[in-house]
Amino acid sequence: MAAQNLAPALSTGEDFRITTNIEATQIPAALRKDCVLFYTPDTEELAQKVAQQAGGAITLGRIKWKKFADGFPDLFVENATSIRNRHVAFLASFTNPTVIFEQISVIYALPRLFVSSFTLVLPFFPTGTMERVETEGDIATANTLARLLSNVPPSRGGPTSLVIFDIHALQERFYFGDAVLPLFESGVPLLLERLRQLPDRDSITIAYPDEGAWKRFHYQFKSEGYPEVICTKVRDGSKRIVRLKEGEPKDRHVVIVDDLVQSGGTLIECHALLASLGAKHVSAFVTHGVFPNMSWVKFRADLGNGAQDGFRYFWLSDSCPQTVRDVRNKAPFEVLSLAGPIAAALQI
Repeated sequence: MAAQNLAPALSTGEDFRITTNIEATQIPAALRKDCVLFYTPDTEELAQKVAQQAGGAITLGRIKWKKFADGFPDLFVENATSIRNRHVAFLASFTNPTVIFEQISVIYALPRLFVSSFTLVLPFFPTGTMERVETEGDIATANTLARLLSNVPPSRGGPTSLVIFDIHALQERFYFGDAVLPLFESGVPLLLERLRQLPDRDSITIAYPDEGAWKRFHYQFKSEGYPEVICTKVRDGSKRIVRLKEGEPKDRHVVIVDDLVQSGGTLIECHALLASLGAKHVSAFVTHGVFPNMSWVKFRADLGNGAQDGFRYFWLSDSCPQTVRDVRNKAPFEVLSLAGPIAAALQI
């Protein structure tokens, strides 16, 4: 990976765009797949970055997003005939359930416009945490959303390709039917490149908030040789307490890694534990910063005095657009953009 303008200074919510090894600009023109990328109002900023990363291989299409008087969507794909026999993609954002219907309407319509191929990019699969039934009556909405997406019509070139980053449970890939081709990507390579830019990169230790996160992500850090810390959650009456299972955080810059954050309670408990065990600095990375009800405000910044003060860095991707807008220029948050990986995925 090659990094662009990555300063090692303390984060203030800056947006770092990290390129990938298979950027569109590195693909010979004869092999480049020119693509028209449509987007929602929420994902416009990310779509523009994707087009910039692609070196001319991706152009942006436009959709008019309006509503009728009764609140139902009034949608229009501009210059619809111009995308015939073109590779077409749509950059979706389902972080707000109220917009899913209007986006599904567009997603079902675009492949029927005689396009050569269709790729749906859904960086965050929002119902991923509801992937199993524990009590009769529970509804696994992850399966429901997967079924909706599995029924996207084929394009002239065949089934729809579906790009998702760090889906919450890997077994959810089996929820998708044969009518779509899911491509599961990860935001961790963005973190790895960012860690290489840090002045204390030789004192980094990777931490996992539970065994599930370790199983999910540890293989991506093997080649870097980082020491690891694994935390675990234990029952104490009606409470769940975070304890250290293995590893040594003392005098290290410990980076907690997980796929997503909601209220942030587990990450804050992990931070407190690691700080109490002598960690010099504690940072965190999640691909998806959901942060409902502005729960991000609970995360204090370590402004140079050590782990007891707060988080040195809190890295997240731009998969949740509202969160990106909320935390911009606010320490300890720093956004690692998915623009490069998305541009690369659209060239597959």
